[in-house]
Amino acid sequence: MEITIAKFIPTLSEYINSHISSSDLTIKRKVDDFCDFPGADECQSKIDEIKSKKRSSLLNSFNKRVDDIIILNRYALHQYNINAEKISPLLKDYDERHNSMFSSLYNKHDEEGIDNARIGFHNFNIACEILSARKIADEGLIIHLWATIEQFVKRAIIIMAGEVEEMPFKWYALKKISLMNGVNLETLPSYSMIDEIRVVNNKIKHLYVVDDELSKFPSFEKYVGKKMSFIDYKTHDYALATYHFINRLVMAMGPFTSYAPDRNID
Repeated sequence: MEITIAKFIPTLSEYINSHISSSDLTIKRKVDDFCDFPGADECQSKIDEIKSKKRSSLLNSFNKRVDDIIILNRYALHQYNINAEKISPLLKDYDERHNSMFSSLYNKHDEEGIDNARIGFHNFNIACEILSARKIADEGLIIHLWATIEQFVKRAIIIMAGEVEEMPFKWYALKKISLMNGVNLETLPSYSMIDEIRVVNNKIKHLYVVDDELSKFPSFEKYVGKKMSFIDYKTHDYALATYHFINRLVMAMGPFTSYAPDRNID
């Protein structure tokens, strides 16, 4: 059982600035994608120009919204790190004096044993509170990321299709109506990670247990039947995939211009 220092999730501009010169092809491809913006260099019709402006506004609003979600998570993790730095060495000593009982309970994911120990050992309870606070902060980030994805997919559909008489709320229905308007969400880069965020969000809110549906994702396989509180969420990957997915959705909606210096667009 360790209380480790949390690494802050980068905002979009922070990620681009940190990786703009990366030689890793996967990272470079994402950075280049983030340098794409709606609209064509050549003259557009009035309708296309209006749609390009709407797409630009949509993408900018989305990026700022996700930035804000990340900053909120950062506020929580900043306080967590302060506590972790002070408590971690004390917990190590406390655990050793109790024959590693607390780390054993935690590493075994013994939910009942942990709950009982929290009642009887005040210092262990404080450590659990700190770890739970981090977990809840990360879960809040995931819930907000998914809510934002849904909201902006719907707004993208409105730009593509015009006013929708009855906007569906089920994900499969949103994918269907997007496909009807020329964009297959499932073929967009980062979709597999977006699908994982969707399922994780649902389990956090409704079941809070890793079931068969969630365990199909590799990082959850070993946690089948366990509470979500034992999971180390891939929040950095989730945030980056969220930025990337909506970026690619907006670009798939019409012409775009790339400002990546060495990018070749087929």
